[in-house]
Amino acid sequence: MQTQSVTLEAIREAAQRLANAHNDTAACAAHLNAEIKAAIAPILERYEATIDQYAANEAAATAYLDGLLMAAPNLFVKPRSLTVDGVRAGYKKSEDTIDWAADAEVIARIKALTPDLAPVLIRSQESLVIDALAGLDDQQRRILGIRTITGIDNRFITVGDNDAEKLARTIIADAARRQGDDEKPKAAKGKAKAKIAEVA
Repeated sequence: MQTQSVTLEAIREAAQRLANAHNDTAACAAHLNAEIKAAIAPILERYEATIDQYAANEAAATAYLDGLLMAAPNLFVKPRSLTVDGVRAGYKKSEDTIDWAADAEVIARIKALTPDLAPVLIRSQESLVIDALAGLDDQQRRILGIRTITGIDNRFITVGDNDAEKLARTIIADAARRQGDDEKPKAAKGKAKAKIAEVA
């Protein structure tokens, strides 16, 4: 196409053609979505009461198992958990964390006792670098006035996915991808004390 033959009217017409094509695509997608909803509505309705009952049964079974776990932590010294048909239950130790009384006190100790580590452990605005502090050994933390809070035993119950759940998730994810609805999860915000990885 030569530049001298292009007119503003031709550009308007091309833009309208694109708008019409886009409207056709959007209308078709809307009809498809409506038909899918209409097609699955009877299926959803047919299974709704059954799924609700199964979900209530599962919640009751979870609560019952959790009550048994709460009453018998002594049964989970070694091994710490058991697995039955995809259900894991027992106790696991939460990760250790570190804590201290006041930032200013620890910063002063770092500067006085380990000035060579100050650039790594202290931010320029005089706040502590929690991940770096967590990397110190227990003795170094003790000298600086940082306490190690040992993780406590917590009950847990997990239920593994069965093949039907995996298939359902795949179908839903694929449909969401085709519709452009698969947004990436947002990173969680908020300050938390550093966790020290549990050594298995």
